[in-house]
Amino acid sequence: LGSMGGPEERDLLLQIRLYSFWKIILSKYLITCFLSEPGGGLIGRKGCIGALGRTDTMMCAVYGWTEEMAFSGTSTGDVCIWRDVFLIKTVKAHDGPVFSMHALEKGFVTGGKDGVVALWDDTFERCLKTYAIKRAALAPGSKEVDKSGPITLLVQGHMEGEVWGLATHPHLPICATVSDDKTLRIWDLSPSHCMLAVRKLKKGGRCCCFSPDGKALAVGLNDGSFLIVNADTLEDLVSFQHRKDVISEIRFSPGAGKYLAVASCDNFVDIYNVMSSKRVGICKGASSYITHMDWDIRGKLLQVNTGAKEQLFFEAPRGKKQTIPTLEVEKIGWASWTSVLGSCCEGIWPIIGEVTDVTASCLTSDSKVLATGDDFGFVKLFRYPAKGKWRKFKRYVAHSTHVTNVRWTYDDSLLVTVGGADTSLMLWTYEMEGHRDSRQCDSEESDLDSEEDGGYDSDVTRENEINYTIKALSTNIRPMFGIKPHLQQKEPTLDER
Repeated sequence: LGSMGGPEERDLLLQIRLYSFWKIILSKYLITCFLSEPGGGLIGRKGCIGALGRTDTMMCAVYGWTEEMAFSGTSTGDVCIWRDVFLIKTVKAHDGPVFSMHALEKGFVTGGKDGVVALWDDTFERCLKTYAIKRAALAPGSKEVDKSGPITLLVQGHMEGEVWGLATHPHLPICATVSDDKTLRIWDLSPSHCMLAVRKLKKGGRCCCFSPDGKALAVGLNDGSFLIVNADTLEDLVSFQHRKDVISEIRFSPGAGKYLAVASCDNFVDIYNVMSSKRVGICKGASSYITHMDWDIRGKLLQVNTGAKEQLFFEAPRGKKQTIPTLEVEKIGWASWTSVLGSCCEGIWPIIGEVTDVTASCLTSDSKVLATGDDFGFVKLFRYPAKGKWRKFKRYVAHSTHVTNVRWTYDDSLLVTVGGADTSLMLWTYEMEGHRDSRQCDSEESDLDSEEDGGYDSDVTRENEINYTIKALSTNIRPMFGIKPHLQQKEPTLDER
């Protein structure tokens, strides 16, 4: 998220991102396998590295001052200089991958993972100037890195690994995220869309949760420890470690937030008394890692989902396992609902795939709309309760990979989602039926072209009849010979190759 201005600036930013994505994908082939276009077709010629370098992943590429000159940035921080298909020189440019390159009228500019933007002469013989992108160097008002030094931040976010941890503030348009990149970040969800604070952690994290009063923030880490920090300053209040595996979910009890439930991939849920800073209960009996967890409105019962598709219940704070009939479960008032199991949300399970393909869910405060995220990159909205199989839904697409978490804001005006491998944070406006705004939407709203189906884009009968395997293999992108991989029975001989 960043201060992206009006629609034109957002469109430009999207174009830049798409261009950068395809530039990276294509550069791996255009540099190591140069392409020419005689007679309207593309012919590849493999790049000759020789003794001057070694095979490496190319992260970016630009053409030089003549058509035969090309430059590429590698994953190890080098800039490779090519004449035609031959590597003629390598230059150490960055400490880590060279993510971006741009050719200027007289020289080049490169950007790397080390947070440095470097200005070079037109032969990469000399680095003319470097700009270290640091918080202290940020200057308001500018939209670029000026040669004189002012730097303004346009976009920032998580980097390495995946983003799973997401929590919305109970009273303010603010959310927190935690990632494998060992950072905890606080985001402003108002129109400014900026990052308010960031803190480095000793380990990556996969879950976080605000206390009911919004003053504390609990964060579960990947080494089995967790900490509670001041939500305003992000300074430590207390930390614990009773587990060795990833802390997968963490939730404060409702009301005064007296208890904190901490779930781990060790198959346990530990319950802590926040006031005394002591562990007072352990929930045992799960046969797999814990995926989701919710308190009832009294703060005396925990609902737990596991990777083995178990829906379990435990008395709090001692953690004694409870057996509750399905009809009784439906009568319980829950402080939150993020479960993907149970009769109330059976309809969210996909027709093709597993229940575990639904990675996250979140119910609005009025208990009418259930939002889900899944392994296919879809964000879906269901009417709640979603009883019975394959309920109709509205589907939206923005993430380029699996959606790892979804959360409604305190007033249900926004839905916040995070993507795993795309490390992105997305905001969705929620408009009540009959009050749809006419403003343009950045995303592709799928219900616009399905009004004949009652406003839903999920034709359950049609989807149930589609053979996705046949569809995926029905069209070849080029003439193919031999046996398809999934039909091969043995390793082909040298003659067959």
